[in-house]
Amino acid sequence: MGEATFDGAGEAFDRCFGAGLRHVDAESLEAAACSFRTAAAIRPEHPVVWFVLGLVLRGLGRGDGAAVALRAAHRLRPDDADTLFQWASLLIERRLPKEAVAPLLRLVALRPGYPDAAFSLGNALMAVDEPERAEAAYRLAVLLEPGAAAANNNRGAAFLSQGRPEEAVVSYRRAVRLEPGSAEHHKNLGVSLLTAGNFAEGTAEYEWRTRQAVWQWNRDRPDTPLWDGGPLNGKTILVHFEQGLGDTVQFIRYMTVLKAMGARTIFECQPPLKRLLTGVPGVDALVARGEPLPEADCLLPLMSLPHRCRTTVATIPGGVPYLRADPERAAFWRRRIAEAGRPGDFRVGIQWRAAGDDRSIPLERFARLSHLSGVRLYSLQKADGPGQWERPDDRLGIVSLPDRDGKGEDEGFVDTAAIIEGMDLIVACDSVVGHIAGAMGRPVFLALPWLGDWRWMRLPDRTPWYPRTRLFRMTRRNDWDGVMARIAAEIAAEIDAAVARRAAGVS
Repeated sequence: MGEATFDGAGEAFDRCFGAGLRHVDAESLEAAACSFRTAAAIRPEHPVVWFVLGLVLRGLGRGDGAAVALRAAHRLRPDDADTLFQWASLLIERRLPKEAVAPLLRLVALRPGYPDAAFSLGNALMAVDEPERAEAAYRLAVLLEPGAAAANNNRGAAFLSQGRPEEAVVSYRRAVRLEPGSAEHHKNLGVSLLTAGNFAEGTAEYEWRTRQAVWQWNRDRPDTPLWDGGPLNGKTILVHFEQGLGDTVQFIRYMTVLKAMGARTIFECQPPLKRLLTGVPGVDALVARGEPLPEADCLLPLMSLPHRCRTTVATIPGGVPYLRADPERAAFWRRRIAEAGRPGDFRVGIQWRAAGDDRSIPLERFARLSHLSGVRLYSLQKADGPGQWERPDDRLGIVSLPDRDGKGEDEGFVDTAAIIEGMDLIVACDSVVGHIAGAMGRPVFLALPWLGDWRWMRLPDRTPWYPRTRLFRMTRRNDWDGVMARIAAEIAAEIDAAVARRAAGVS
């Protein structure tokens, strides 16, 4: 920046403003902020001084002060493109995307040929869950700058968020061509391909997830090579968990595939799952994270097994049930369940909260189920603290079984499996409880959000992962009421059918 003088400005303003510009040139931002504040006090009606003060404060990481200054600049000069862009960018940075939409829309109207404005507008609209409008903004950004990998990548996200994975694949492929070394673009392409049911290519692209800077599940064992999918006869392979508890429960089935290849298998799990997973077929040695790991000839992260085992939709390993409840705990909880219910109840175990807010179901949406005649709901919801179990509002009539509080993490999941064994049905959000029940071969109604995880693909109501699990997908965004209404209708139909069978003397 160089010095500037403004017509009509007083000598004191010129001096302070010029000093601020010199401090910026010298990279002395603290001194620059001080000079610009003084200049703004002299000429508070001057938009430029507020604008540069906002930039300096933003550079210093002082978001509150930058917001005050840029808001003032925007008020004084509402149609200045640079001010609109910086103000909106700050709002997005401060996680206020809803407030950023209006200035970005104005900026795009004023500068339709400005690709950064269209791109930022798309990002703000995605953040407020408006992927249809975001798609249009990204389309403009891509038209203005076809070689921008980020715009193509984010347009893919807008397509995927609308349940259009095939179109997302096209955008992500373009992003990969433009920036072939981007792990994020490759991983996103993999997710879209998997969602569309293309496992052969999708699992290969999904391998790029482990190269992302944010990835936190890699193991530091430089002397142990990654398994490349080659022969395993006589070798020891270490498979370690990654991502969530539900992922571990779902993909541990692959250990039987490795065992069939002649391997000795070691599986490292999350500590809360160790007791539950004891005895899973195909696992020779089960260790929890933090325990000493045995030596191995090769290793692999758990969710790389579909790629290394060349899985297609038709060859997803079965073997369900591969989890079983502890017989003694199951007998104990059968007595507790009977004591808490009524003879002849249709017992439904429910879980409503998952690790991701988008997958969690507001508890009040289960009111439809609690009002069904002959149905008794039992909570399977764990609270946030170790050994704690959530006690829902009594107004819904949900049973919170006694004797669960105070359990250790690993013992808690053993009891969860035992309680599941005593239920007629599990109704759950996309969570570890749904996976445990599915892996036990129990009947499950799985309630999925609008944007379901890739593992559920686009199959309408059944999944090859769990033969007794039925999928209930949203037909409109954020419509949990519609999902629960369909689940309630199916439960009512099952109860009516059971009553009819008993009346006819059919067991």
